Amino acid sequence: MSDTPRDLEPAGDASSYFDSLGVADALDAGGQPSITHMDDYASYEIAAGLFFRPVFAESISLNFVTFPPNSGFPEHVHPEEQISIVREGEMEIAVGEIRRMVGPGDIVIYPSNVPHSGRTLDGGCRLIDIFSPPRTGIQDVIAEADPVRGADADRWWYRDR
Repeated sequence: MSDTPRDLEPAGDASSYFDSLGVADALDAGGQPSITHMDDYASYEIAAGLFFRPVFAESISLNFVTFPPNSGFPEHVHPEEQISIVREGEMEIAVGEIRRMVGPGDIVIYPSNVPHSGRTLDGGCRLIDIFSPPRTGIQDVIAEADPVRGADADRWWYRDR
């Protein structure tokens, strides 16, 4: 008897297992499956201490963002829906008429074309931004940014601890 719960064990080959989960259609939709460690994606320094590590798929994108202390992003809108998940640190976020400090575990939902902004105070903040459809404007931003080796991208965060 296996230590793995029975409903997690493939019944036969892997394709039949994924078929039973409804995942096969997503893999056949034109996107290429991938398993990659987040540190293997390129990191780009957008401004002093502000790092983007974007990941693009066919119908969704995400961005690992590192904000240094006393930084942020100005009020703006975009047609893509966005969800942010705060990983570490704190940031003041404004979305629509809501303004509050967010911290680890907080999730912020930005509907399409709703004004939003954010700023860090004395500490930095790391978050994951998810966009649907993919936020292709990020590609324009990183085209002019300095690529940074993954291991160097977040050094400031650890230096202050």
